[in-house]
Amino acid sequence: MFACASAHGQENADGEAIFTPKVIATATVPLSESDQVALLADERIACVVDSYEIQIRCVDPDGVVVGAFGRKGEGPGEFGRPDFLARGDQGTVGVADMELGRFTVFEPAGAYVSTVRLPASPFSPSRSFGETLSGVSLSLGVMLGGGNSGTLMTRFDVSIASGEVAREEGSPGGPWGIDCDQVIYGIPDRAEGWAFVACEGHLIFVDNAGTTSVLRAPTYVAELPDERDVARREEEMMAFYRGLGELGIVSPSRRIAERLEDYRAKPKNYHLGTEHQLFDADNRFWIATRRDLHEWSYLDVYENAEYVGSVKVSDRLRGFDLHGSTLVVLVDRQVSPDDADGIPDRALDWYDIGHLSLGR
Repeated sequence: MFACASAHGQENADGEAIFTPKVIATATVPLSESDQVALLADERIACVVDSYEIQIRCVDPDGVVVGAFGRKGEGPGEFGRPDFLARGDQGTVGVADMELGRFTVFEPAGAYVSTVRLPASPFSPSRSFGETLSGVSLSLGVMLGGGNSGTLMTRFDVSIASGEVAREEGSPGGPWGIDCDQVIYGIPDRAEGWAFVACEGHLIFVDNAGTTSVLRAPTYVAELPDERDVARREEEMMAFYRGLGELGIVSPSRRIAERLEDYRAKPKNYHLGTEHQLFDADNRFWIATRRDLHEWSYLDVYENAEYVGSVKVSDRLRGFDLHGSTLVVLVDRQVSPDDADGIPDRALDWYDIGHLSLGR
């Protein structure tokens, strides 16, 4: 359970430990189809992807734009499509570009530092990098909704300086003993283990000795999506298929309609998205959930394959990152009667979570 020195920690009627930290800073950022956010090494500057301008925008907690850089193109400092962000140990930000197959490092003000080829496509980098870039690749068949068996993910470690692949290793495979029989995505932890998200609120933790723990998230509730959920899902799928089109992969438009109908008829996933999870410095697993996502959003936290509590944040969570004692959350604000366009404003919120002692 959560232990904290704040009056904002509480238990609900089900005995669930919930912590509601206060926002310590906020900054407005542009609307975007991307939910990527990276909190840099100083725990202050955060960067997001502006998908409409094809650039990266980095801001500080005072709302000052530290850098806004990039444009469409293939040259240094240009992007085909900036897909993922990662934090550099030296205060830099890295951008994984699937279309151009490269990972580019920048200073937060926009100065170009270096480029390395990605070892696979698709490739999702881990949240931070130093001399080595680590990340995972998921089979395209799984991304397109096909079945999965055996090794689902492949982990790569790549030298930033040389581009040499130092590790290429498949994730552990099942069977996992889950009735719904669908494992969706996985990430490696900091101790040579793995965590996987699966159907119907299931999580799978595999430690470095190969010991497997399968559990159903205690906060998961099987409920059908509402119309706001369906609209958001349609937006996500349209952005995904546009990205595939840029890679030369064409999918019929009827597939979106078919998958939307399928989405309406099935209970919502527990996890918000495959990229919305991480292991912190203490190897605790944080995952953004689909609970509420209107007035509030929730991040569930696990340690040693056990649920230890939830962090409750304002508005609709779109992405998050965590470093040191700082949590930064990318959100869509609730639409108020004063919003003439009816479009939620987008913002970054900083939280100080240094006084949380999770599971200790």
